[in-house]
Amino acid sequence: MAETIIKRKMLFNKPGGTASKNAMMARLTLPPEFVSALGITQEDKEVLISLENDKIIIKKA
Repeated sequence: MAETIIKRKMLFNKPGGTASKNAMMARLTLPPEFVSALGITQEDKEVLISLENDKIIIKKA
């Protein structure tokens, strides 16, 4: 897959349950083409996430 760059906004909300009152959760939606290119499916959905310098790396586990 050639390099594709898509601009997205992070979604922020407060988690419920036993989280502290100052807790914040961030989410990001991924384009289906990216998920498919990594071979991630509903049945095989485990991924590895790492932070390398200023990049978040997502790999299929």
